[in-house]
Amino acid sequence: RPRILEAPELVPPTPALGGILLEPAVETADERRPGFEVPLQPASMTRRVLALATDAVLVILAFTAFGYIFLKLAPTVPPLTQAAGISTVLLGLFWTGYQYLLLVHAGATPGLKLAKLELSRFDGSSVPRTIRRWRVLASVLSGVSVGLGYAWCFLDEDQLCWHDRITRTYMAPKK
Repeated sequence: RPRILEAPELVPPTPALGGILLEPAVETADERRPGFEVPLQPASMTRRVLALATDAVLVILAFTAFGYIFLKLAPTVPPLTQAAGISTVLLGLFWTGYQYLLLVHAGATPGLKLAKLELSRFDGSSVPRTIRRWRVLASVLSGVSVGLGYAWCFLDEDQLCWHDRITRTYMAPKK
């Protein structure tokens, strides 16, 4: 009996490739894009901060109303450290829910409307709902990473955040 090391190696024969040629795929140029790279025209940082501040005030007002109702209905008040932790998580959930409902389903938040901003794709087309949904989820990633995704706009040449780059969208002045 042959041992495993002494057994002859059985290699299946290679299939016949009679006449099959592997040619490179033909690349079609997008007619909408010019032959040179056009820089993006994002909204100014002051307009984006104005939109953020407006939305933040609305979320904080809603959170304050929620907290007031909770304190009136709760039989006992949790300790301060526990309440601070719960409040931080709830405030993040309120912000995410606010962004998701308004940006995904309405296409803009009150802050964006006040600052006259709109969401646009890198190629200038309108942003479909699925991309807006991914943008909100990517913005959560930008915030959960200790804000590094948002701080990235100060280092980026086009002043774009992580979620802008991930979804290939940005805040543009409304036309």
